[in-house]
Amino acid sequence: METKTKLNEAQSLIYCRSNLRRAFDDFDDTDIAGISLVGDNVCITRTDGTSQEFPREKVCAAFTKFTNRLPNFFAYLGPNYRGPSAWRDNGYVLFKGWSYTHSLGERLNPNARFQARFADQLIHFDTKDALLPVLQNEQFDIGYLIAPDGFHIKPRLLDLDGDFDEEQEEQASFGEPYCSCGSFHRQLNHLQAFKEEIPHFKPRCKHLSWVEKYREFISKRSQIRIECNDVPEKCVAWWYAPPEDGNTKGRMTLIHTKSGVNAPLSHWRHYRKGETFTEDDSWELFDNMLEAGYVPYPGDSLQQLKHIWKKGG
Repeated sequence: METKTKLNEAQSLIYCRSNLRRAFDDFDDTDIAGISLVGDNVCITRTDGTSQEFPREKVCAAFTKFTNRLPNFFAYLGPNYRGPSAWRDNGYVLFKGWSYTHSLGERLNPNARFQARFADQLIHFDTKDALLPVLQNEQFDIGYLIAPDGFHIKPRLLDLDGDFDEEQEEQASFGEPYCSCGSFHRQLNHLQAFKEEIPHFKPRCKHLSWVEKYREFISKRSQIRIECNDVPEKCVAWWYAPPEDGNTKGRMTLIHTKSGVNAPLSHWRHYRKGETFTEDDSWELFDNMLEAGYVPYPGDSLQQLKHIWKKGG
């Protein structure tokens, strides 16, 4: 009989109740007295003394999938559809999407008001130690400091008083991807233990996934505009109406044209009229637009259309 092994810090984060639920649809997370490891399995001991075993590999896969999940397009947009804002040393401020959580926006949400007021001031914080307490202040919770390509590591200064040595010539380089969120740091703090549990493991989080997808979106949109000399004929105008309460979804409205971005309203048509789209459809909608060669624009940015919808109505 194989010995039960107590979980270390990394294993406790992987083989937790929530990941067991994600891995096994019929998993019962009640009446659990303890979780341990037995060989290649996770052993669940119940309060009545019985036990069950589940394959560790499937729980690891559920953990990996969850930490790489992709939030919707509006989840990390700053004020006025602002994407990640360049900070310094190849780092960015990733805003939480407070402006898109309720239809009243800044009028209701103090976090959204604080973001709008200080978004352009964050560049003046010149160190992580100075910036992070402001970004992740419990009261306003602006967002995160993120470096999807790693922070810029400056080359070591030459010793001008010593003899010249070619080994002193160091090129600027970049570190590993980074996010200031708690999930990323819990993985980083126990990195070796995670690597022993999951082959080829690297710390990840939903914020890195979102930034990667946003970059892809911007790159594809830019490529289409370049190919048409920045005069696209195929265009989509979109609006987003945030939820009116905490129990509903927001609503996306889209119209499209093949007559150019300055076409009058009479030349635009509803996209799949009669269907309802929410923030959960956002990435798929944008992917479909770009795949078909359409350039998306926020409807409020188009002068001839901006007065027609109010918050996507």
